[in-house]
Amino acid sequence: MTGRRWYASLPEPVLQVARTLRRRWDRLPVSSGYATDRWIRQDYFAFGQRTRREVFMSIARFHHINRPMAGYYFEFGSHEGNTMRMAWDTFRHLFDFTYVAFDSFEGLPEIGLIDEQKIWERGKLKTEEANFRKVVEGHGMPSDKLLTVKGYYSDSLNEQTKRRLEGQSAAVVYIDCDLYESTVPVLRFIREFLQRGTVIVFDDWFCFHGDPARGERLAWAEFLAANPTLRFERFVQTQEAQSFIFLGDG
Repeated sequence: MTGRRWYASLPEPVLQVARTLRRRWDRLPVSSGYATDRWIRQDYFAFGQRTRREVFMSIARFHHINRPMAGYYFEFGSHEGNTMRMAWDTFRHLFDFTYVAFDSFEGLPEIGLIDEQKIWERGKLKTEEANFRKVVEGHGMPSDKLLTVKGYYSDSLNEQTKRRLEGQSAAVVYIDCDLYESTVPVLRFIREFLQRGTVIVFDDWFCFHGDPARGERLAWAEFLAANPTLRFERFVQTQEAQSFIFLGDG
């Protein structure tokens, strides 16, 4: 029975109580904590999830049209496992990816002058590695499909990690680093894992008020300047994110 039919089948006394509660809820003033909480959950957060899901679905469609596409799903910044779970839900039906989470699992690093902003501070956005794996594997991802690389990027994105991952290229690179100083080593690291068709997504493209001289945008501009033979095409953009397709070298 659908939700509307089930609701209509309730006894009239119950319906009267439900209608009364609904009217009282809807009449709460804008300043009410209840009304704000409801709007944040039902509208604001839902909008963010919907637009992010559209990015993932667009990538799935792109890769499926241009198949075969195999390799890694790289995710840089995996706090709470929300994006990793969405990636698994989207891609597992079409592709045999291996999912790699790169994260300090200790929260944000020390914030440098170029990345200073009121919302950032050392240790913020922390999800411990064991909890992250528990959340993602509990969502249905097999443990052998999930790799974690722990550490701040300036330390963990090294030759040892490259050797650990060699043998496959990246199909998707999801960069949720927030900070310029974190994005720079990420772009340097992924250079060797790019293949024709790799989709790179910058989750925080419009952070720092969209200033191209800060954050992920500055790191990307410097990466392109340092690698002039690499060719990219703009792909999906939202109010938060910007993605690019790697076309090749030369």
